[in-house]
Amino acid sequence: MTLTIESRVLEVEVAHNVRHLGGYTTASGRSTSSHIIRSAGLHRLTSNGMAVLAERGVTTVVDLRSKAERERDQTPPLGHVGIASIGAPVFDVDASPEGLGKDFAGYAPVYRSMLDTGRDAYRTLFQTIAVAPGGVLFHCSAGKDRTGIASALLLGLAGVPEDIIVQDYSLSEALLAPLLPDWLPRIRERGLTEAQARGMLASRPDAMEHTLLHIADRWGGPEGYMRNIGMPQSLIDELRARLIE
Repeated sequence: MTLTIESRVLEVEVAHNVRHLGGYTTASGRSTSSHIIRSAGLHRLTSNGMAVLAERGVTTVVDLRSKAERERDQTPPLGHVGIASIGAPVFDVDASPEGLGKDFAGYAPVYRSMLDTGRDAYRTLFQTIAVAPGGVLFHCSAGKDRTGIASALLLGLAGVPEDIIVQDYSLSEALLAPLLPDWLPRIRERGLTEAQARGMLASRPDAMEHTLLHIADRWGGPEGYMRNIGMPQSLIDELRARLIE
């Protein structure tokens, strides 16, 4: 049974777009596991929020942001609640919505670029999920783009249908709405209008549809992409097993 968005979204003080990947029905008729979680940035996280993640069984956080983003919006230390942190930047530059600014070329080409520049980052994430002793949370700035690509690859490997992967991606726009007032001043500094800012926070289905088609055409699907970035088949099999209940 596919879970509703209400049962998938996690209330974490204070983080946005936090939701696990569980409850999706795979091609084999089994369900995806809920111990893998995606999120926007964790720099606002309170002690209560940290406790929620620890109680959910999270033992590792993988940060897909650039060094500049990590330094500007620093995630508080998590070691005291038993959570290890791993940096795995998809880009070397600030690729948050405000960081892209006028260089934003639309999400379909940006996502194609992420798949190439983020090879090492995504390999680190997938290997971590495959061998971590507990749950894994991965995030970027908005939890929509770098995180969205990772989620799509993971769900695809698990055997979730593409239309469901697209629906999962499209949920981010509504969940990020509370962040718009915070992001608007930063984006205006880059010379963008509010309408452009809203567009950068959008998660329109066609962006992911084009991306999934690109992954299929170039690598034959998520598993082919993972082999291409250097993951051995044995580790891919372990990863798939961790994604399915």
